[in-house]
Amino acid sequence: MTAKALGSRWTLAQVEQFARQELRAELTADDTIRIAEGHRNLLAAATHKEVYGLSTGVGARRFVAVERDLESCVRLWQAHALQIGETVDPLRTRATLLIRSIQVAQGGSGVSSELAAGLAAAAGGAELPTIRYGVSLGTGDIGALAAVALHLTETGVAFLPSDGLPFMSSGALTYADAALTLQSSARAFAAGIELTGLVARAVHSTHDHFSAEALAPQHAEVRQVAERLRAIRGTSPASRVQEPFSVRLAPHSHGSVLRAWNAAADTVEIGINARFENPVALPQGDVAHVGNFYTVELALAIDGLLRALAHEASLAAARLGLLLDARFTGAADFLSDGSADATGAMMLEYAAAAAVAEIREAAAAHGAYGVNVSQGAEEHAPFTAHAVRRLARADSAYRTLLACIGVALARLPGGVAGAPALADSSHELRDRDLSAEVAATLGVLDHLRVSVS
Repeated sequence: MTAKALGSRWTLAQVEQFARQELRAELTADDTIRIAEGHRNLLAAATHKEVYGLSTGVGARRFVAVERDLESCVRLWQAHALQIGETVDPLRTRATLLIRSIQVAQGGSGVSSELAAGLAAAAGGAELPTIRYGVSLGTGDIGALAAVALHLTETGVAFLPSDGLPFMSSGALTYADAALTLQSSARAFAAGIELTGLVARAVHSTHDHFSAEALAPQHAEVRQVAERLRAIRGTSPASRVQEPFSVRLAPHSHGSVLRAWNAAADTVEIGINARFENPVALPQGDVAHVGNFYTVELALAIDGLLRALAHEASLAAARLGLLLDARFTGAADFLSDGSADATGAMMLEYAAAAAVAEIREAAAAHGAYGVNVSQGAEEHAPFTAHAVRRLARADSAYRTLLACIGVALARLPGGVAGAPALADSSHELRDRDLSAEVAATLGVLDHLRVSVS
């Protein structure tokens, strides 16, 4: 298995590979040197200035002078290790440990080499801590990371008195959740483009909507989508002068989703690989008290992605409507067997509409209100962790919507030609429960790719 240095730059894909145990992380000699230097700088700074969390208390107790020892360090973690709410799954837990290790390896945290090595070993180990989402805001995952620190000490990992605040001064859980959720959504968005191409082919849409020349002024993501739709649509004759918005605007809608995804992914990758601790250890024995932990940019990026997805979901549901309309496919209404009272695939519209409702609800929630905690010491914390959880729910709903489109396409002769992941059911159009077919299509979305000549 390939190994990657913790102190090198990590992508979302590599974080996911590690979480799936397909890539190893290595604490290199260079990483260890940076970590040790950061620890020395933190301790040196405390000899000539107040250092938050080391020579002072934390939060509302920041004006209280303290002298840290091992007992004080553990007590700090115990006081912050409140765990409520949904349990974090093993993939995201492993990614959390990795991301905190990557951040520590940048040398700005001041975490000791002993604790850093123990964390790195735990990230790749079999015994994972139990952490929960319920305490994270947009200024750090201190509850989850305090629980991780206690887990490490209980398993015999060495630490120093100065490690208390530096170890948990991170949003590693939120970044881990965002990284894996964005990776999942990227696969769903790719499947959505493939299915839109199949819909355009099935309804014999006009070629103009995907014209490279006409779309030349648009963003790169719009042009990228149009190129793929042109390839899947093919060159067969068109049936109409122009299509409803669900097809006509497909390059723009899918393109806006990809553009928003790119912005969110870039923000997450910066956070994964950055020295975002407070205080951050600086060269020559200094520290800076900063607000780099404030994840408002990520909250805004996720909210933007959710809004783009809500628009695309509405159009995706409308594309399903085209497939169920005899005027666009030439097949029977609702893709039935033609019996007078048959309703065929009509219920797919209901499932799709419910999925759109889920996505709109996720997009409508707003994290800009913030919250005031710790006697006003932290008078605004964005709800970034909650925004990422909303994206996960929206990703699941969008996949259901896509599966409904896939099942409808499979009922059209030639509707899924070139897409071996989708099972052709055009030979069996009797009324029946389509639950199993939707579930089966959900299972293959990540591998959906249409072959084109």
